[in-house]
Amino acid sequence: MKYLNLSFLIIFFPLVLSAQTNNTIATPRIDKRVELLSIVFRLAGNEEYNTPDNVKYVADIHKHFDKFIDHPLIKYARELRDSSGVSYDAVMSMAVHLNEPPAFEPLVPFSISLPDKRWTLESAVKFTVLLKQFYKDADFDGFFHAHLADYAIAESSFNVLFKKLDVSWYYKFYGKAPAENFNIIIGFGNGGGNYGPHVYLNDHTKKVYAIIGSGTFDEQGLPTYDAASYLPTLIHEFNHSFINYLTDNYESQLRDAGALIYEKERTKMRKQAYGEWKTMINEALVRASAIRYLKTHNTDTLVAEQELKQQLARGFVWMRPLVNLLGQYQSNRKTYPTLESFMPAIVVFYNKLAPNISFYDDDYQQHCARVIAVRPFKNGDTTIRANTTEIIFDFDKKLDGIKYFFGPGAKGIDHYPKSAKFTFANDNKSIIMNVSLKPNTEYQINIAGGMMRASDGYAVQNYILSFKTENNPIP
Repeated sequence: MKYLNLSFLIIFFPLVLSAQTNNTIATPRIDKRVELLSIVFRLAGNEEYNTPDNVKYVADIHKHFDKFIDHPLIKYARELRDSSGVSYDAVMSMAVHLNEPPAFEPLVPFSISLPDKRWTLESAVKFTVLLKQFYKDADFDGFFHAHLADYAIAESSFNVLFKKLDVSWYYKFYGKAPAENFNIIIGFGNGGGNYGPHVYLNDHTKKVYAIIGSGTFDEQGLPTYDAASYLPTLIHEFNHSFINYLTDNYESQLRDAGALIYEKERTKMRKQAYGEWKTMINEALVRASAIRYLKTHNTDTLVAEQELKQQLARGFVWMRPLVNLLGQYQSNRKTYPTLESFMPAIVVFYNKLAPNISFYDDDYQQHCARVIAVRPFKNGDTTIRANTTEIIFDFDKKLDGIKYFFGPGAKGIDHYPKSAKFTFANDNKSIIMNVSLKPNTEYQINIAGGMMRASDGYAVQNYILSFKTENNPIP
């Protein structure tokens, strides 16, 4: 996000999907409820709401609110996090289920699963009672108004990005207006986290939110919204408004295949908070549609190809044939006027895919870079001299020379060597890790290859190096 010197005024410039529909998207904005809840759970100590990147704003938060660190609301927020896992999107789900302050009344009645299954009816009611008191005691309204200019700058900057979103493409691609009411909120205090909560209103309207965090800043400390980083998120989130209901409608036809694929990809899916097969199928179709968007809007085919490889690394190893399948849909719109009319073909695709999912896993792994040697010792060696100062990892492919992700293994941080620096070498086919080792110590180094990239855009296979130093003094 970027700051611009504009007065705080929320103006709605609706973007019309088509002359044949009245559906619009309001201009992205800062939301008072989202800011309040992000600050509450920052004070509660939630890691995901405690990023320091928005330096000035974070400093202002602590200056204003730290005196309320032991407020009953903050204590209760900590309790909810520790006992019920109220964190991440559960926090934002509560935010969008409340009306504007200071009332904080639920837009729809709380229940055992609303605003989220991590909340209970009792905890949601108690939280909102305490929230009203905190809002008054901590003078949140005063804090919010003191930052109106900052919020307006962020909104104006974000909208430069928003105007690059071709909303009309969605209507053309899906053949109909979205089934949901889509809203974009700028999470100014959310760090880099993005969330997609929704609310079913009493009139049966479903309001879907894309809450886009503020995670990048320039040298002046002003938030930046570069298209390469943020536009794919917007493209992705808006697809949900057209796709979610389709997987609901075809749930019974997709269940068996989806469950089989999910069982195979469970580990990677759960790391992304996709806890069931239907969420995975939803996400796959959304991501494939986003890649079709990129193919339509970029003359540089590498842009879409790079995004596709990102999705392969996330565990959607069948992404390439799914993207190609949607290409067939785009080429046969007389036969398939809407994506909904094409869903039977997608069901057939998944029923054929599921028994062969291991083939796609194996094929993807063959494309990934992998560690082929470790120097100056071998994996599993228990005779390493404690005066060893560097470990060299050799790969079978050239890496991008940008990203490396090394960390502790299952034994924990106490068994991860102290490292001064990492260096790409050997034309980016090696990484040198400078280390400081102790005698008679077991070590583990975990390479999170899914977060790394080879020069061709494919990921790196995960790798764990285990070794032990000798029980001898350093000469």
